[in-house]
Amino acid sequence: MVHMAVSQAFTEADIKRAAGDRSFARGGEYLDSVENLEIGDAEITASVYGNSEYRVSLALGDEGLTGDCTCPYGREGFFCKHCVAVALTVLKIGDDLPRHIEATRAGRQALESWLESLPKEDLLAELLALLNQDRDLRRRFELRAASVSADAVTVRRAVRELIMLPRRGYIEYSEVYAYADDVRKAAAAIDDLIEAGGAEDAIGITREAVALLNDALGHADDSSGAIGEAAFELLDAHLRACQAAPPDPVALGNYIADLLLGNDYGLAPDLGDYAALLGDRGSAAVSERAAAAYAKDPKDWPARRLMETIARADGDVDAVVAIYAADLTPRGWTHLLIARELDAAGRGREALDWAERGLRDAEQPDYRLVDYLAERYAATGRNAEVLKLRRDRFRAERTLANYQLLRQAAAECGEWAAERENALALLRDDARRLRFRVPWAWGGGPVLVDALLDDGDLDAAWAAASDTAATTGDQWVRLAGESADSRPADALAAYLRVVESLKQLTGNDTYQRIAALLLAARACHETLGTLPDFRKYVAALRLDQKRKRNLMKILDQNGL
Repeated sequence: MVHMAVSQAFTEADIKRAAGDRSFARGGEYLDSVENLEIGDAEITASVYGNSEYRVSLALGDEGLTGDCTCPYGREGFFCKHCVAVALTVLKIGDDLPRHIEATRAGRQALESWLESLPKEDLLAELLALLNQDRDLRRRFELRAASVSADAVTVRRAVRELIMLPRRGYIEYSEVYAYADDVRKAAAAIDDLIEAGGAEDAIGITREAVALLNDALGHADDSSGAIGEAAFELLDAHLRACQAAPPDPVALGNYIADLLLGNDYGLAPDLGDYAALLGDRGSAAVSERAAAAYAKDPKDWPARRLMETIARADGDVDAVVAIYAADLTPRGWTHLLIARELDAAGRGREALDWAERGLRDAEQPDYRLVDYLAERYAATGRNAEVLKLRRDRFRAERTLANYQLLRQAAAECGEWAAERENALALLRDDARRLRFRVPWAWGGGPVLVDALLDDGDLDAAWAAASDTAATTGDQWVRLAGESADSRPADALAAYLRVVESLKQLTGNDTYQRIAALLLAARACHETLGTLPDFRKYVAALRLDQKRKRNLMKILDQNGL
C-alpha cells in the first residue's frame, strides 16, 4: 500500500468510482455526521453516526481508494455511504489538508512521548483505570493474560462466554458482525494458549467452541456469511492444536467424521488438512463412519459428499461414478458430472456414453449437458448433430443466447437460411402472445426484437418492436442506437418514448439514464437540423420535473 499524498490524494471522481452511484449519492447526506476525523500519512479514520456509530478507515494504494467500515454493507467489503461521507469531508478541507495531517501526526507523537515518560507504576495505573471503564477491553486483556499463562480453565470460560448464544436465543443480522468478531477473539485466545504450551487443553476447548458455534449458526441470520467466515479461524485453531499435541488418530478420525457428517451449516474442516495426523488408522475410522452413513441413506448429502472426497483422495474414479449413478437427476446434471470425472481420468469414450445417456433420459436436458455434447461433437466434425442439439435447445428455451448458438451451428452446416425462418416463426408466435403485455422499462421483452437486432436486420427489428406493447425501454434504446445515422427520426422518437416512461420514476440512476437519453436525442436533432425543437422539449421537461432537485442538478452537469 502506498502512502497517501499530503494533498489532492484523491478526487471526487475517485470516490464515485470506489462507491458506485448509489452509495456516492447517499454518502452526501452524512457529511454532518462525521466526527473524530484523523488524517494520517497512510490512513484516514473517523466515526460516522447513522443508526449506530460506525468506524471508518480509508487508504489510497495501488488499487485506488479503498475503505473499511463497521456497518453491515461495509463489512461485506463495499465502499459504503459512510466511507463516502468521510472521503468527501476530507475533500472539503482543501488547502488546509497539510495542517490537518500535521495536527494528527503531532497529536500521536505527543501521546507516545507522554506514555514513554511515565514510570512503570503510573503507566500501569493509567491502563487499569482504562480497563475499569471499558468492560470489553478488560475482557480482552483478561483473556490474553489467561492464554499466555496457559490458564486453561479461564480460557475455556472466556471462550464459552464469547461464543454462547445471547440469552434471547437469536443473533439478528445487525449483530452478526460483532458476534463474528467474538469468534475471532476466541480463536486468537486458543492460539495464544497453544503457543504457551497448552495445546492439549486447546483441543478440548476448541471442540466445545465448535459445538457452541454450530448451535449458534442455527439461530442466527448469517446471510452475510460473517459468522461462517470467522468459524474457519476456529477450525484452523483446532488443526494447529492437534499438530502441536497429536491426539489418538482413531479418536481424531471419529471427531472429524462427526463434523463432516453433521455439516448442516458449512462448519466442517478440510479432510486433507488432517491426512498426516490421521494416518492409516484415523483415515480408516473416517471411511468406516462415512460408509455406514451412506449405506443408511445414499441421498444424505454430507455422507455422499464425504464418500466422494474419500474416493477422490484414493484415486478411485469408479467409486465416484457409482456415487453419482446412485442418484441421477432428471435433467442430466449428474450424468454430466460423471462425464467430467471420466474425462479427467482419460476415459473419454465412457464419458461421451454417459453424457448421451443423460440427453436421452432427460425431457428437458440441462443446458450445460447440451453445451458439453455440442463441444464434443464439434471436435470430431459431427456438425449435423451439433445443429440438432442447438435446434432442440432453442425450441425448449427461446432466448437470444440459444438463437445465437443455433445460428452458429446452422452456419457451420450451411443451413442458416432455412433454420432462421423456422426460428423467427417461433419467435413471432411468442411475440404475438406478448402483444398487449405492458413491459418493464428495462430488461426482458420479445426475443424476436433482440434476435433481429443481433442479425443486423434493422428494418425487421423496427417492425417487430412497433407491433407489440411488450417492447422494453432497453430494446427501444438499442434499436435507436443502431439506427441513429440511418433513421434519425425513428431513433429520436424511441429515445423520447423511453424518457417519458422514466419520468414517473425517481432515483439518481434513473436521472442519469434520462440525461444519457437526452444527449442521444440531441444528437438526432442535430442530424435532423431541429435543435430548437429539442431545446423546447428540455425546457418543458425541466418545468414538469422541477421538484426533482437531483434530476435538475444532473441535467445541469450534462449541459441540458
